[in-house]
Amino acid sequence: MVQNPVSRGPVTRFIRWLGLDRNPLRRRSDRVEAAIRLMSVIGVLASVVVGVLLGVRTYRHGLVLEVEQQRTRHRVDATLLETAGPKISLSAPAAGPAMATWKSLNGVPHQGLIDAPAMWQKGQTVHVWIDNRGQIVPRPRDRETTLISGMTVGVGIPLFALALISLLLLTTRMLTARRARQAWAAEWTVIEPTWRING
Repeated sequence: MVQNPVSRGPVTRFIRWLGLDRNPLRRRSDRVEAAIRLMSVIGVLASVVVGVLLGVRTYRHGLVLEVEQQRTRHRVDATLLETAGPKISLSAPAAGPAMATWKSLNGVPHQGLIDAPAMWQKGQTVHVWIDNRGQIVPRPRDRETTLISGMTVGVGIPLFALALISLLLLTTRMLTARRARQAWAAEWTVIEPTWRING
């Protein structure tokens, strides 16, 4: 009878790799290693599900932050009270702290440090973002940031789990291989004298 080629395909090899083929010749160490492989595959699949769920949750939370920050943060003009520091090298930031004054939405003046383009002169205006109290805040969250945050969580969790599981599999493989060598050496010390006599 011709053997089905599918039985020698990747699915069958994967089943054997997981130790689900009920091979009677497997040693105890082989069964332990196969069990760890099976749990590792389940762990990776679970991490994908968790990553997707948390990624979607992070994205939705980001959408809420977008709406809230767009509603509570406002762009106003701040007037520099001093010249912004020079950009001394290519690696230096293009903006630096400088004293400036601005007004809140109700007209109350405020003064403090803001990030201003390098070498901007006293009296020039810079766009800044303020909250409802007139305090300087970061610019509102945009959709790109929300997408990146969601994708980072959604992809990062499975990748992190995969790295840990790969390390676990590698460590398990090294330990089982060492124990197998030790067992073989112990068996050989028993068999070698008999083998020499029979030889």
